[in-house]
Amino acid sequence: MIGELVRYRSFIKNLVLKDLKLKYRGSVLGFVWSLLYPVMMITVYTFAFRYVLRVEIEHYPYFLLIGLLPWNFFATSAHASTGVIIANASLIKKVYFPRETLPIASVLFSFAQLVLALAVFLPALVLVSGVPLHWTALLFVPLLGLHLLFTVGVAHLLSAVTTSFRDVAHFTEIGLLLLFWVTPIIYPITMVPADLQVYVKLNPAAAFTIAYQSVLFWGTLPEPAVLATVLGWTLAMLLVGQAVFQAYSTSFAEEV
Repeated sequence: MIGELVRYRSFIKNLVLKDLKLKYRGSVLGFVWSLLYPVMMITVYTFAFRYVLRVEIEHYPYFLLIGLLPWNFFATSAHASTGVIIANASLIKKVYFPRETLPIASVLFSFAQLVLALAVFLPALVLVSGVPLHWTALLFVPLLGLHLLFTVGVAHLLSAVTTSFRDVAHFTEIGLLLLFWVTPIIYPITMVPADLQVYVKLNPAAAFTIAYQSVLFWGTLPEPAVLATVLGWTLAMLLVGQAVFQAYSTSFAEEV
């Protein structure tokens, strides 16, 4: 499979570029729209949780950014993956290509927007807030790579299952909403009751968020339990996602 993906890398690149062009075609602001959404979310959440509910954490917009941008990448990728096979039904029925390229391209499309937002907002907020970056910030890149692989695994799983069970798309939308609020993105993990924190950290979205906050905000290494959760979920989702995708892929042409 990896060999085929390497051979079809130009095809994946063209799929990503096509989606980027279609998304902003006819738009005056173009890629700026990818930046306006996180700006609005950070502004609203900062007002609500810092000044109304009074979450006592210094440099709150920077803290929020660290968790919110990767979450948006994951949530957007997961939701989009539920329809990526169905949306390309005509292509699947006419041409041979590795079907795995479709969910991968969908994830990379969202990842490109994440990288753009990080490149703009992260340096700006570090300079404005005055939060010093520690050497642990170097771990952000490998964490982001693991997050990308984890999301690819989830995308393979959801894209395959949705071809036979269309309700998965609706369950995913609801599940992402619930998952957001049990993930310490807009509040620190320390606000969760101590006896519940261990269960929250088993949530892969929470584990990635806590790890990002550790290396970029707190300047510490992630806890071993958090790292184990990140690595375990990444490996599990890659294996399960690929196995399920292979099992369903033989019937894609009939199901879509």
